[in-house]
This record gives sequence, structure tokens and C-alpha cells, in this order.
Amino acid sequence: MDISITVSPDKMEAYIKISNILPGEEITLEKLMEAIREAKIVHNIEVSALKQLCENPVEGVPVLFAKGDEPKNGEDGRVVFEVLQQKSSFTTSGNRVDFREFPVQKRIIVKKGQKIATIYPPTEGVPGRNVYAEPVPAKPGNEAKVSLGKNVALSDDGMHIVATSDGILKVDPEKGLIEVSEYLEIAGNVDYGTGNIEFPGAVLVKGDVKPGFIVRAKGDIEIQGIAEASTVISLEGSIKITGAKGKDKGLIKAKKDVRIKYAESVTIECENLYFESNLLNCTVRVTNSIIGQGRNSAIIGGEYIATFRIEADELGSDFGVNTYLEVGVNPYLREELKLINTQIEIDRTSLQKLINIVKQYKELKEKGVKLTPDKEEQFSKATRTLINLREQLEKNLQRKQELERKINEMKYQCEIIARKMLYPGVEVHMHDAKYMAEVPLPKVVLRYEDGKIVAGGYSGT
Repeated sequence: MDISITVSPDKMEAYIKISNILPGEEITLEKLMEAIREAKIVHNIEVSALKQLCENPVEGVPVLFAKGDEPKNGEDGRVVFEVLQQKSSFTTSGNRVDFREFPVQKRIIVKKGQKIATIYPPTEGVPGRNVYAEPVPAKPGNEAKVSLGKNVALSDDGMHIVATSDGILKVDPEKGLIEVSEYLEIAGNVDYGTGNIEFPGAVLVKGDVKPGFIVRAKGDIEIQGIAEASTVISLEGSIKITGAKGKDKGLIKAKKDVRIKYAESVTIECENLYFESNLLNCTVRVTNSIIGQGRNSAIIGGEYIATFRIEADELGSDFGVNTYLEVGVNPYLREELKLINTQIEIDRTSLQKLINIVKQYKELKEKGVKLTPDKEEQFSKATRTLINLREQLEKNLQRKQELERKINEMKYQCEIIARKMLYPGVEVHMHDAKYMAEVPLPKVVLRYEDGKIVAGGYSGT
């Protein structure tokens, strides 16, 4: 009887084959094992397969009797987005970065220093063993390959992706790119499809802002459509907008300038307001000037308060629409002055009451009256409050003087200009003076002089 042993090229499988069995020759497990030992096969020998061959021998057919342990390859590295942990389990892994699961249509706002994602390294895997008991190395996992774009960086330990600026998380599925953009673009309207916009950078809306919706941004805002009875606020920048229709519900507010083609029945608050055609029945408060820049700009109806200048081609209309114009005072400084005056009156009243309490205490002490601990604490507290209130009152009085000085200086730096016509119905206020035109005044400039408003000619074009 001949016994042959063959091994697969990868050494992971061993086969035994018997041939030329003589009549009456017995096939024993010991004979098979002797051949196997000579072939140096030692790992994962299946004795049951050998016994089966002894009991039912088949000539010339290789029988599998040993099989190695396959190695367990390492797992690929992963990138797990922390910002999605509460709503999604989106991950990327190895060379096959699947960004399709990322909710690219969802606005995910991140803050500077916020951890965006965690990078998990690949594992080495577990080595296997062939039929000769030799180790078979495992293939280590691939590194998670992710490109870092703008405003993101790796943490010092290299395990986290961190935002280096406030903004919106952007993921490019094709390039495997992760970045934070300080610019948000809304391709259409701000409506139920987008929800309200709250963004720490600049915002561009290519459509309208529908009634009741809010666009609030830290940076500049541009609305290429119309703001309809909605709220648009730039906390630190400027606003550029095609038009606004408020129905007495709209608000346009910027820390810096507002540039608008036209506005109707809205409230506008900013540093400078530049408009092209008409301001109709608006409420406007600016810390500098309101300037009409179009060829036929007009302010008709409503209330307009500016620190330095209000200028347009036409102020009011030939229908005598009531239009309130005021310059020469910063509306916010005036409001602050009003609040301080109120607080001063309250503090003076409270101060007098505390003085009476402290005086009563001193009189009792002088008479040798023994007070209960509660009374002692009450008088002690009144004394401390009296000291703090005097300090507060002094600060408010100083601030009042400062505000009054600033407001008094402004009245001589202000003017109202109607480049073409100022109509009856326009009520003009400068400091403590009031002026109303009885007839249309062409090309007129109004200024404050000697306690009254004086009309002069406008020589510009």
C-alpha cells in the first residue's frame, strides 16, 4: 500500500491518498499517522476523517485531513461623527469611506473648539496557523482616510477632528472632505422647508424670507429676494436686501449698515441705512444716517430717527402723508438717558428712606436702647445698602452728564436734506425744536441754529 500526503500551495489544507492496496492488507490509523508525521503535518489533524478512511478505504482519492486556522484580518480605521451621535450612527471606515450616509442636507452647526469626530485607528488582526503549525500573518486594517478642509484640525493626540471656527459642518461625499464653513448659502426661500436660520457666520439667501420666519447671523446677511413680515438680524455685520414688506411685523436689524432697495411697513435698526427707491410707513432708528441713493428716492409716512442726517429726493408726498423725521440725537443714547433719569429718581427715593432708617438707628443707640439681634442685622443691612446705593447714584449721575453732553453736541452736526421736495405733512424735530412746512419746499436743507430749525437751499444734484 502506498500512502501520499499533499499540501495546498497556501499550506492551509493537507490531503492523504492511499493506492496499491494489497489483497487482505489492513489499513490502520497508525500507518496513516506515521506518514503524516513524516510529512511534518501537526496542526488541526482531523482524526475522525482518518478513521473513516481506515474503515472505508477509497483508492486514489485525496481526503482532506487537516486544515489550518485562517488569520483574522484587522478592522479598518473609523471616523465617528460626534455631532451626530444623538441622531445617527454614521461612520466612515478605511479606504472605502462611505459618505452617502452623511445627512448632507441637514445644517449641523458647530462651535470653535467643538469635537466633530473621533478617529479610531485600525486593528492589527489575529494571525492564523497553517497545517505545519507555522504562523500566518493577518492583514492589518487600513487607516481611515479623511481629508481635512477649512477650519478643522486634528487634536494634539491625533484622535479627534476639532472645529477651529464657528460655522456649518460640510462633508463632500466624493472627496471624503470634512470642513467647517463660515458661510451658509440657502438656494431658495427661507420657509418651512428650511426652518429658521441661526448661523454663526455669514448668510446668503437666494430667495425670499417668508412671513414669520427668522434669519439671524453673526456675520453679514444678503437676501436676494424679499423679506415678508419676517425677522432678519445681523449681530455683528451688515445686511443687504432687495426689499422688505412688513405689514407692521417685519424687523431688519444690523450692528452695521443696512442696504435695501425699498421697504414698506417694517422696522429697521442699524448704523447707516442706504435705500434706493422708497421707504413707506416704516419705523427706522439709526445711529448715524438715513441716505436715499436712488434717482427718485422718497421717504413717505412712518417715523425716522437718525443721529446725523436724513437725506432723500423727496420727503413726504403731495398727499400730505404724516411723516415724522428726527435728527440730532442718537435714539439709543436718548433711550439710555431716559432709563437713567428714571433710575436716578428711584434711587433718590430709596436713598432717603435708608437715610431715615439709619438715622433712627443712631438715635436709638444714643438713648442706650438695647436692640434685638434681628433689629441689629436689619440696621446693619440698611447701612450697607445705603453705601452701595450712593455709589450707584453717583455713577448714574456721571453717566447722565456724559449722555447730555454727547446729545447736546449732536444737535449742531445734524441736517435733513430734500434734494427735490419736502412736502407739507412732514414733521421735523431737531433736539428741542420742531418744524413743519406749510407749503412744498424744493431743494431744501434743514439745520439747527440758535435753538430753532432753519431752512436753507440745497445746491447739490
